[in-house]
Amino acid sequence: MDKKITVKSTLLFLVILFLTTYAYGFFILFPQWKEIGSIGALNLGPVMLLPALAVVVTKLITREGLWDKSLNPSFVKGRRIYYLLSWFLPFLLCLLGAVLYFIFNRSVFSYDLEYYMGVLKKQGTVTDAAIIRKSLLSSMISNIIFAPVLNVVTCFSEEWGFRGFLLSGFKKLMGLPLAVILSGFIWGLWYLPLTVMGHNYGVLYKGYPLTGVLAMCIFCIFTGICFSFVRVRTGSIWPAVIAHGSLNAFASIGIYFTRDGGNPFIGPSVTGLIGGLPIIILSLAVFVKMLKDPGEREIIANEKEKSLPTDRKVEIREAQRKMPENKEKP
Repeated sequence: MDKKITVKSTLLFLVILFLTTYAYGFFILFPQWKEIGSIGALNLGPVMLLPALAVVVTKLITREGLWDKSLNPSFVKGRRIYYLLSWFLPFLLCLLGAVLYFIFNRSVFSYDLEYYMGVLKKQGTVTDAAIIRKSLLSSMISNIIFAPVLNVVTCFSEEWGFRGFLLSGFKKLMGLPLAVILSGFIWGLWYLPLTVMGHNYGVLYKGYPLTGVLAMCIFCIFTGICFSFVRVRTGSIWPAVIAHGSLNAFASIGIYFTRDGGNPFIGPSVTGLIGGLPIIILSLAVFVKMLKDPGEREIIANEKEKSLPTDRKVEIREAQRKMPENKEKP
């Protein structure tokens, strides 16, 4: 019976999510995009909030209760390292991906920020490259510190939807490995309306828009593995929210230092094969680690202990402390 409830609630979530997203994307944003010709001028904020809205509506309909275990910060000893990694590692991965891209494509590197300076010139802004470099450095330092917090609202919505509700439901139905892959693929498919309008990949590429949609799904599978890893290891979506916010801030960091804006399918942005290579390698490593040990046993044990009366917890801990060590006599 529990499995049937999970199937119904998961399907309901997906129907609500895709109906609202595709309706807003194709009937409201798409006509504006056709007229303006730039996705950057569109109001994408409501789209990013729809995963959380879909979770709330689903929970209200199924009467599950809005609060779930994935919303607990779980900021305890042994799990804090995942918060630190989620905060700083995405920046390092994006930077390393950009460096790798420029190693293989040295001719497109521009210390004078030729591509970005050209964009500014078209906007009517005339300034010196040295000033822009200082501004970029200052912005990078600021983003390292504040980006995960500043991006928390939109990233929380996506992570609660895909790594919170959807991953949990899929895990009950098909096990963790397949749940991680499928939830990542659906996450990428959810972006389809925005991808059609040029999000991440533009529109001037062979096979538009199918190539871009496929590339986005693959990108979301790999990044989703990393986000799922910290979510499962902590039992909380908050490390994934932090990692998502940090990644969003630095995903395109290398584009500023190109002559031509780079290639979204290759790099230096993390959406490209070379620019995203560090994330791909990391995701494969943590996926193998999840297969060997999801890291959920300790979380389950801690939850069981929390449910015990206080005097029973003390009794268990005292017994564990007094257990004699099993030493062999010489």
